[in-house]
Amino acid sequence: MKNWKFMLSALVLLFFFYSPSAEAQRTTRRTTRVVNVNRPVKRKIRRKKRRVRRRTLRRLPANTRARVWRNMSYYPVGGMYYVARKGAYVRAFPPRGFRIRTIPGAFTRLMVRGAVYYYSTGVFYQNVNDEYEVVAAPVGAVVKELPEDAEEMDFEGITTYELNETLYKAIDDGYEVVELLDDQD
Repeated sequence: MKNWKFMLSALVLLFFFYSPSAEAQRTTRRTTRVVNVNRPVKRKIRRKKRRVRRRTLRRLPANTRARVWRNMSYYPVGGMYYVARKGAYVRAFPPRGFRIRTIPGAFTRLMVRGAVYYYSTGVFYQNVNDEYEVVAAPVGAVVKELPEDAEEMDFEGITTYELNETLYKAIDDGYEVVELLDDQD
């Protein structure tokens, strides 16, 4: 008799606690088939990881004076020039003919075919009437190093570096000016 009461109480509990959602929780195990496909492996392109200096500034350092030339303001900061564009200051090279009294940053004095040039962060200068004028890079000039934002490119099968509309070729002593690029207006 005790078993009968136990069975009846189990059926009553099963009746009250039975729900169709309990059956929906049952899952079947799915098998996944892995298929190996022989595809050609893509070559990884390795680029030189060169750390490029910031080309934009949000604010200029204190006491930075603008150098105005042809209604354009150039701001020398750390040997480089910046111009105002859309609320920020963007790195720019001064145009040829731009004159200043002192060369910003460290510079190197070069002698190329009897003429004296001064080089600083990708810009060549010549002394004209106690001022320094930005001039085109003299072909054949050799500089010790280029700024970090010089772009590496292939020019007629030779690895060259392009900076400020000038092509440089790496040599033992540094970088030699190979050719000037034309403005395409």
